[in-house]
Order: sequence, then C-alpha cells, then structure tokens
Amino acid sequence: MAQQSTKRRLTADERRQQIVRSARKVFVAQGLGGARTRDIAAEAGVNEALLYRHFASKEELFEAAVVEPLQSAVAHLLQESGAPPTDSESSREEMVERTRMFVLDLIGVMQEVSPLLGIMMFGGDEPAAGYYKQHLSPLLKQIGDVVRMNLGWWDHRDFDPDQVVHTLFGAIWFEATVTRLQRKRLRKEPLAQELADMVILGLATREGA
Repeated sequence: MAQQSTKRRLTADERRQQIVRSARKVFVAQGLGGARTRDIAAEAGVNEALLYRHFASKEELFEAAVVEPLQSAVAHLLQESGAPPTDSESSREEMVERTRMFVLDLIGVMQEVSPLLGIMMFGGDEPAAGYYKQHLSPLLKQIGDVVRMNLGWWDHRDFDPDQVVHTLFGAIWFEATVTRLQRKRLRKEPLAQELADMVILGLATREGA
C-alpha cells in the first residue's frame, strides 16, 4: 500500500503572506477597482472566509501588498543607518555602503510593488493624493530624516535631502517598472552601487573629492 504524504499546514503568518502574494497578482491583472476578494481567495487557494480572517477588506489587503514591504525597508534603514560611521576617515565610503544597502533593499521591494504603486498613484488625483499623504509621504519623510541625521559625517555640498530622497525613490520605481515592462531581469547589485555612488559621490564637495 502506497504511503500517503502529509502536507504541512501553513502557519498563520505563512498563510497571510501567501494571500498577499496572490493579491498582488490579481491587483496587477484587474486593478484595485476590478479585483474581487473571491478572485484573490481563489488565486491563493483558500476560501473567502479564511481570507477575511487575515484582512478586513480588499483595501486593507491592498495596503498590506504595497505599504508593508516599503515600511519594512525603511525600518531596516533606520536600524542600520542611525549610528555614526565607525571611522571618520572613511565616513564617505561608509555612507556609500549604507546607501547601497538601502537602495538594494528598496529595489527588491519595488520589484514586487511597482505595478501596484502605479495603479494607485495614477488612478485619479483624489485617491492618489489621499494614498500619498497617508502612506508614502510619512515613509519618504523617515528616509529624509535619516539623511539629515547623517549630514555631519561626510563632506558634501548643500542639498535638499527631501529632493534627493524623492529623486532616488523615483529612479528605483522607474527602473523596476521599465525592466518589468521590457521583461528583462533587473540587475539589482550594479544598479544599487551606481545609484549609491551617484548620490554620495555626486554630492561630495570638490575639496574632499
């Protein structure tokens, strides 16, 4: 008699992540307005009742699919970049490395959420403005605060931290979107290094160059 294999039951967190991954696929294919919870549940291989145990609404699920990965990347940045450089003589190199690591995290997140950000931010001015104010603006401010906190640890010309953060965020979003549309592989490591060099070395003072 053939031995039957026992399929391991997913933990609550694993099931939640499975639903989020499935939701991203459905949102990309159908948009926020067209996506239905029963379609998301079917994609995840669960029933709607189980889906609603994890998420109270489709909108909450959309936020989990987009905002939570960004929040995780920013939290990692705050954890890794809050302390001063370990060696003042190599502070610029350390700033490049810190920036590279954060950009690498953000590139990975953008590969997942870039189409969903597009759905929200280009889906009409009113909902886009609300979404930006509630979710994106606070995250961008946190990143800007980290930049300000580290301004004294490397030689640089005067610049607007918020503008630099917006430019960097936009560049990563665009690269993730273009490579997805072109069906190309996003070369994360080289892109992260190039952007980190552009930001830190590009803003360095001439005397310290």
